[in-house]
Amino acid sequence: MSERIVKVTRDQIESAKLLIRLRGGEDKVDPDIVLIANAQRRQRPGPAEPVTP
Repeated sequence: MSERIVKVTRDQIESAKLLIRLRGGEDKVDPDIVLIANAQRRQRPGPAEPVTP
């Protein structure tokens, strides 16, 4: 499966998780809802290394 990057908010992730729980499992909802519920946080770049001549 190819990797897709889609921006979702924390509220959307929490709502997707709640919907899955209310419906009775991941197999009872649209696969896109499952993807949203299992979204991972984006890795933020760390502080840049100082450039030394």
